[in-house]
Amino acid sequence: MSGNQNWRTPPVFLDAVRRRFGGIDWDLAATSGHEVTTLGRSFTPEDNSLAQRWDNSALGSVRFVNPPFAKMRPWAAKLSDCRDLPRWTLMLCPASMGSFWWRDHVLGKCMALGIPRMEFVGAGAVYPKDLALLCYGYGVHGFGFWDWRSE
Repeated sequence: MSGNQNWRTPPVFLDAVRRRFGGIDWDLAATSGHEVTTLGRSFTPEDNSLAQRWDNSALGSVRFVNPPFAKMRPWAAKLSDCRDLPRWTLMLCPASMGSFWWRDHVLGKCMALGIPRMEFVGAGAVYPKDLALLCYGYGVHGFGFWDWRSE
């Protein structure tokens, strides 16, 4: 995989997320027309998602973000503010348990689910690192594994 940061989330994964968490109301980091139509409402790069209020109930009860993996800290920091909201804010990301952003914004702040590696739309190969779905909301935290392929 190249340094491209715009790999789209596989629709089959999004379908599994919907079955487990409910319909996705908002994409917090859409990068193309495809993602927007797949998930409905969204923030695009022009909207500057990190400058938006994610605690706004108008964003619905399930929000999803597949951010650029090269700069995870600001996304994880923004998500850690969602941990006690009465709704889900979900982030697909590398399972970077040895990083400072993981230590500061994931541990004890969400339910971190290890998930099987996947091939992102347009990538041409399976992502070479472990992945996680970070689930912020309802004050839950801990670790688990979710084989979304069997949902």
